[in-house]
Amino acid sequence: MSFDCTIQRHDGTVTVVPEGDISLETTSVMREVLRQVVESDTGDEIDVDMSAVTFLDSSGIGMLVAAQRAAGARGKTLLLSEPGPMIKMVLEIANLQDVLVRAPAAG
Repeated sequence: MSFDCTIQRHDGTVTVVPEGDISLETTSVMREVLRQVVESDTGDEIDVDMSAVTFLDSSGIGMLVAAQRAAGARGKTLLLSEPGPMIKMVLEIANLQDVLVRAPAAG
């Protein structure tokens, strides 16, 4: 089970790009990455680009909700972008699509 995560900074946005499965085995790594980003002084907006995530389980969902709450407590916004069909379905089933996912840009 392969997992990697990169961080990109551009203006006031920090983009976190996880790749692979976000599951019980990898949630602790992702949690630590998001904790560091939330606690850093760079960027008021955190974009988690989910385009390369292949699997998301309940532990990953819980970690993302907790990270979003932690970001909010620090005056930051944390939203997911570009979830693939499988991730989108999992978020819809959990009734979190409208809570966690950034609305697509109009146009």
